[in-house]
Amino acid sequence: MSSRFLTVAPWVILGAACSGPPAPPAHVEEPVDTSGPVDVTGQAPKASGGFPSVIIMEPRGGEPFPVPTESVLMDQYGIQFHPKILLARVGQPVEFHNSEDELHNVHVMDTQTGKTLFNVATPVVGSYLYTFDEPGAYDVACHTHPAMAAFIVVTQTPYAVVADKDGTFSLEGVPRGTYDVRVWNVDPARRSERVIEIGETPTALVLDPTLP
Repeated sequence: MSSRFLTVAPWVILGAACSGPPAPPAHVEEPVDTSGPVDVTGQAPKASGGFPSVIIMEPRGGEPFPVPTESVLMDQYGIQFHPKILLARVGQPVEFHNSEDELHNVHVMDTQTGKTLFNVATPVVGSYLYTFDEPGAYDVACHTHPAMAAFIVVTQTPYAVVADKDGTFSLEGVPRGTYDVRVWNVDPARRSERVIEIGETPTALVLDPTLP
Protein backbone atom coordinates (compact mmCIF):
# COMPACT_ATOMS: atom_id res chain seq x y z
CA MET A 1 0.00 0.00 0.00
CA SER A 2 1.31 3.41 -0.91
CA SER A 3 2.35 5.60 1.98
CA ARG A 4 0.48 8.51 0.47
CA PHE A 5 -2.78 7.00 1.82
CA LEU A 6 -1.40 6.89 5.38
CA THR A 7 -0.10 10.44 5.59
CA VAL A 8 -2.56 12.99 6.94
CA ALA A 9 -1.61 16.57 7.63
CA PRO A 10 -1.75 17.25 11.41
CA TRP A 11 -3.72 20.49 11.01
CA VAL A 12 -6.48 18.61 9.22
CA ILE A 13 -6.90 16.30 12.24
CA LEU A 14 -6.81 19.24 14.66
CA GLY A 15 -9.36 21.14 12.68
CA ALA A 16 -11.71 18.19 12.58
CA ALA A 17 -11.40 17.60 16.33
CA CYS A 18 -12.14 21.25 17.20
CA SER A 19 -15.08 21.74 14.91
CA GLY A 20 -18.52 21.83 16.66
CA PRO A 21 -22.12 22.79 16.04
CA PRO A 22 -22.63 26.09 14.26
CA ALA A 23 -22.86 29.18 16.46
CA PRO A 24 -26.44 30.33 17.21
CA PRO A 25 -27.60 33.41 15.32
CA ALA A 26 -27.12 36.73 17.02
CA HIS A 27 -30.12 37.88 19.17
CA VAL A 28 -32.29 40.42 17.40
CA GLU A 29 -34.20 42.89 19.59
CA GLU A 30 -37.93 42.97 18.88
CA PRO A 31 -39.25 46.46 18.11
CA VAL A 32 -40.99 48.15 21.06
CA ASP A 33 -44.59 49.21 20.51
CA THR A 34 -44.71 52.93 21.26
CA SER A 35 -48.18 53.53 19.89
CA GLY A 36 -50.42 51.64 22.30
CA PRO A 37 -52.06 52.85 25.52
CA VAL A 38 -50.33 52.89 28.90
CA ASP A 39 -51.37 52.51 32.52
CA VAL A 40 -51.63 55.59 34.71
CA THR A 41 -51.32 55.35 38.48
CA GLY A 42 -50.92 57.97 41.14
CA GLN A 43 -51.79 59.67 44.37
CA ALA A 44 -54.71 62.05 44.75
CA PRO A 45 -55.99 63.76 47.92
CA LYS A 46 -57.47 61.46 50.52
CA ALA A 47 -61.21 61.09 51.02
CA SER A 48 -63.09 63.98 52.60
CA GLY A 49 -66.03 63.18 54.83
CA GLY A 50 -65.86 59.59 53.65
CA PHE A 51 -66.08 60.58 49.96
CA PRO A 52 -63.00 59.68 47.84
CA SER A 53 -61.43 61.88 45.17
CA VAL A 54 -62.33 61.50 41.50
CA ILE A 55 -59.67 61.79 38.78
CA ILE A 56 -60.83 62.93 35.34
CA MET A 57 -58.50 62.86 32.32
CA GLU A 58 -59.87 64.83 29.36
CA PRO A 59 -57.79 64.40 26.16
CA ARG A 60 -57.11 67.48 24.06
CA GLY A 61 -58.38 67.12 20.50
CA GLY A 62 -59.58 63.95 18.83
CA GLU A 63 -63.02 62.62 18.05
CA PRO A 64 -65.86 62.49 20.62
CA PHE A 65 -66.14 59.22 22.53
CA PRO A 66 -69.07 56.88 21.92
CA VAL A 67 -71.71 57.16 24.63
CA PRO A 68 -72.42 53.92 26.53
CA THR A 69 -75.96 52.68 26.06
CA GLU A 70 -75.91 50.51 29.18
CA SER A 71 -77.15 52.29 32.29
CA VAL A 72 -75.19 52.73 35.52
CA LEU A 73 -76.87 52.13 38.87
CA MET A 74 -77.22 54.10 42.07
CA ASP A 75 -79.07 51.91 44.54
CA GLN A 76 -80.76 52.58 47.89
CA TYR A 77 -80.61 49.99 50.64
CA GLY A 78 -79.60 49.88 54.28
CA ILE A 79 -80.69 53.55 54.46
CA GLN A 80 -77.70 54.47 52.26
CA PHE A 81 -76.91 55.24 48.64
CA HIS A 82 -74.66 52.73 46.87
CA PRO A 83 -72.14 53.69 45.64
CA LYS A 84 -71.40 56.89 47.53
CA ILE A 85 -69.78 58.30 44.37
CA LEU A 86 -71.05 57.18 40.97
CA LEU A 87 -69.33 57.88 37.65
CA ALA A 88 -71.51 58.39 34.60
CA ARG A 89 -71.03 59.69 31.07
CA VAL A 90 -72.92 62.55 29.46
CA GLY A 91 -75.86 60.97 27.65
CA GLN A 92 -75.63 57.67 29.54
CA PRO A 93 -78.76 56.49 31.39
CA VAL A 94 -78.52 56.47 35.18
CA GLU A 95 -80.85 54.20 37.12
CA PHE A 96 -81.89 55.22 40.62
CA HIS A 97 -83.22 52.11 42.31
CA ASN A 98 -84.80 51.34 45.68
CA SER A 99 -83.90 47.80 46.75
CA GLU A 100 -85.53 47.76 50.17
CA ASP A 101 -88.95 47.80 51.78
CA GLU A 102 -88.61 51.47 52.65
CA LEU A 103 -89.92 54.53 50.84
CA HIS A 104 -87.14 56.83 49.57
CA ASN A 105 -86.81 59.82 47.35
CA VAL A 106 -83.97 61.08 45.17
CA HIS A 107 -83.17 64.78 45.05
CA VAL A 108 -80.36 65.64 42.62
CA MET A 109 -78.80 69.11 42.49
CA ASP A 110 -75.90 70.67 40.60
CA THR A 111 -73.22 71.11 43.29
CA GLN A 112 -71.88 74.26 41.65
CA THR A 113 -75.11 76.16 41.08
CA GLY A 114 -77.41 74.50 43.61
CA LYS A 115 -80.01 74.05 40.86
CA THR A 116 -82.36 71.09 41.29
CA LEU A 117 -82.43 68.71 38.33
CA PHE A 118 -85.17 66.50 39.72
CA ASN A 119 -86.76 65.38 42.98
CA VAL A 120 -88.71 62.12 42.71
CA ALA A 121 -89.98 59.39 44.99
CA THR A 122 -88.49 55.94 44.55
CA PRO A 123 -91.20 53.53 45.67
CA VAL A 124 -90.49 50.18 47.26
CA VAL A 125 -88.46 48.07 44.82
CA GLY A 126 -88.86 50.73 42.13
CA SER A 127 -86.58 52.64 39.76
CA TYR A 128 -86.24 56.03 38.08
CA LEU A 129 -84.11 56.65 34.96
CA TYR A 130 -82.39 59.94 34.22
CA THR A 131 -79.85 61.05 31.60
CA PHE A 132 -77.43 63.87 32.40
CA ASP A 133 -76.73 66.17 29.47
CA GLU A 134 -73.99 68.26 31.08
CA PRO A 135 -70.71 67.20 32.71
CA GLY A 136 -70.19 68.13 36.35
CA ALA A 137 -70.68 67.00 39.92
CA TYR A 138 -74.17 66.44 41.30
CA ASP A 139 -75.35 66.17 44.90
CA VAL A 140 -77.75 63.30 45.66
CA ALA A 141 -79.98 63.39 48.75
CA CYS A 142 -82.96 61.59 50.25
CA HIS A 143 -85.23 63.90 52.21
CA THR A 144 -86.99 60.96 53.80
CA HIS A 145 -83.65 60.04 55.42
CA PRO A 146 -81.48 63.18 55.73
CA ALA A 147 -78.38 61.19 56.68
CA MET A 148 -78.30 59.64 53.19
CA ALA A 149 -75.92 61.40 50.81
CA ALA A 150 -74.05 60.62 47.60
CA PHE A 151 -72.52 62.28 44.55
CA ILE A 152 -72.62 61.65 40.82
CA VAL A 153 -69.69 62.85 38.69
CA VAL A 154 -70.63 63.08 35.01
CA THR A 155 -67.87 63.25 32.39
CA GLN A 156 -67.40 63.48 28.63
CA THR A 157 -64.34 61.24 28.82
CA PRO A 158 -64.15 57.54 29.64
CA TYR A 159 -60.81 58.12 31.38
CA ALA A 160 -62.10 58.79 34.88
CA VAL A 161 -61.80 56.83 38.12
CA VAL A 162 -62.81 57.02 41.77
CA ALA A 163 -59.70 56.82 43.95
CA ASP A 164 -59.34 54.68 47.04
CA LYS A 165 -59.95 56.40 50.36
CA ASP A 166 -56.19 56.90 50.81
CA GLY A 167 -56.04 58.67 47.43
CA THR A 168 -54.32 55.97 45.37
CA PHE A 169 -55.78 55.33 41.93
CA SER A 170 -55.13 53.41 38.74
CA LEU A 171 -56.37 53.85 35.17
CA GLU A 172 -55.57 51.22 32.55
CA GLY A 173 -55.37 51.66 28.80
CA VAL A 174 -54.90 55.44 28.56
CA PRO A 175 -53.79 56.52 25.06
CA ARG A 176 -50.67 58.66 24.79
CA GLY A 177 -51.26 62.36 24.37
CA THR A 178 -51.97 65.62 26.16
CA TYR A 179 -54.66 65.67 28.87
CA ASP A 180 -56.42 68.19 31.05
CA VAL A 181 -56.40 66.34 34.38
CA ARG A 182 -58.90 67.39 37.04
CA VAL A 183 -59.24 66.16 40.60
CA TRP A 184 -62.67 66.50 42.15
CA ASN A 185 -63.05 66.27 45.91
CA VAL A 186 -65.84 67.19 48.31
CA ASP A 187 -63.39 69.66 49.89
CA PRO A 188 -62.85 72.48 47.35
CA ALA A 189 -59.35 73.06 48.75
CA ARG A 190 -58.36 69.57 47.56
CA ARG A 191 -59.50 70.09 43.97
CA SER A 192 -56.98 70.81 41.24
CA GLU A 193 -56.52 71.01 37.48
CA ARG A 194 -53.40 70.73 35.34
CA VAL A 195 -52.15 69.74 31.90
CA ILE A 196 -50.21 66.46 31.72
CA GLU A 197 -48.45 64.69 28.86
CA ILE A 198 -48.85 60.90 28.79
CA GLY A 199 -45.80 59.37 27.08
CA GLU A 200 -44.50 55.98 26.05
CA THR A 201 -44.15 54.39 29.47
CA PRO A 202 -46.48 53.81 32.43
CA THR A 203 -47.10 57.11 34.18
CA ALA A 204 -47.19 57.83 37.92
CA LEU A 205 -48.88 61.09 38.88
CA VAL A 206 -48.85 63.03 42.13
CA LEU A 207 -52.12 64.99 42.13
CA ASP A 208 -52.25 65.78 45.85
CA PRO A 209 -51.20 69.43 46.34
CA THR A 210 -50.07 68.64 49.89
CA LEU A 211 -47.39 66.22 48.61
CA PRO A 212 -44.05 67.21 47.01
